Amino acid sequence: MAPPLVGVRVLDLAEAEAALAGKILADLGADVVKVEPPQGEVGRSRGPFLDDVPDPSRSLFFAFYNQGKRGVTLDLDHPDGRTLFIRLLAGADVVLENFGPRRRDAMGFSAAAVSAVNPGLVWTSLTAFGDAGPYRDWAGPDLVLAALGGAAFLAGEPDRQPVRIGWPQYWQHAAAEGAVATLMALWDRRRTGRGRQVTVAAQLTVIRTLMNATGFWPLQGEVPRRQGRWARHGTQALPQVMPCRDGYVFVGILGGAVGSSVNALAAWMREEGAVAETIGSVDWREVDFRRLDEQVPDVEAFLAGVAREVEAFTRLRTKGELFAGAAARRILLAPINDAADVLTHPQLAARGFWRDAPGPADDRRFSWPGPWIRLSATPLVEAPRPAPRLGEHNRAVFADELGLATSELDALAAAGVV
Repeated sequence: MAPPLVGVRVLDLAEAEAALAGKILADLGADVVKVEPPQGEVGRSRGPFLDDVPDPSRSLFFAFYNQGKRGVTLDLDHPDGRTLFIRLLAGADVVLENFGPRRRDAMGFSAAAVSAVNPGLVWTSLTAFGDAGPYRDWAGPDLVLAALGGAAFLAGEPDRQPVRIGWPQYWQHAAAEGAVATLMALWDRRRTGRGRQVTVAAQLTVIRTLMNATGFWPLQGEVPRRQGRWARHGTQALPQVMPCRDGYVFVGILGGAVGSSVNALAAWMREEGAVAETIGSVDWREVDFRRLDEQVPDVEAFLAGVAREVEAFTRLRTKGELFAGAAARRILLAPINDAADVLTHPQLAARGFWRDAPGPADDRRFSWPGPWIRLSATPLVEAPRPAPRLGEHNRAVFADELGLATSELDALAAAGVV
């Protein structure tokens, strides 16, 4: 059984986190050719590095985001480089890039120019803020995208400054949506025979990460505020992130329709001989936090007692013990996993998610994230090739496929074009 995109040729010019788009298409079986400057793209200088030795050939970051691709070098700022790239365009199905509108226009890759070379080409631009509007030429690093996309507004403790997720996330969201949009454009081309100009604005992809916050105003008439680890109830607050023996867990302490979860937690605490006087003093199915002052004599003391009892219970147990017990009792509790937890997670192991594959610079093998979907009729590539060395496939692509003579290729290399 062949992967779904066998026979599709992709020219991948997207750098750093945006390279995920090409990786997704390579996993689906496309022939993805990484096109990077002769000095290498910026992702090669991103850590972490193998053995903590900073070197473009040892970047684990680059090694992951470019698995499954072939690689060529080409200076697109040089006229001869652009001429050679135009020849590549003629035989391509897809181009992925995150140049930004100004640089793309300056290089002459307008929709009309590209269509004249290859009317069926799907050109996907991964941008910070789209192709039009007042922000089109603004830089869009992760912090800016988090802020202007709304994520930072919701993240952090309420009495401190807003923050973003620690590891850069938002260009990866843009890259994933770019891959999906590219698939849609390829499907449309199958029907119509026409190519498409696809533009993804990374700022807008942040909205998908806001979850229920986007519906607060139309559904509840209020703008949500960041709460950090707290659940706010009127003027009072109750912590929902609790420490445990090996980290932290989230504990949903809610009333009403899901109050049976808290009742089950109180019962579990009593079974274990833990103090549950406050949390077990009410039927949580009847608790309405909007009228809590009518239901308990001292709201502040009640919430403080609940928090103290739950924390004393979780501190004595591991994340695994708490999660297993909660799952068996239908309690809203979840471990807050770190990277080590994810690497050893039994569900991911059972799904065969981790893939044993080579690293970037020597014969050592690593556990890499593997198949992100299981397709029965058209499975993903089972063992993708390692990320390409700089210029590894220049001869195969430029000489064997485009027909450049060895002397021509050597002359371009000597001039720094490839």
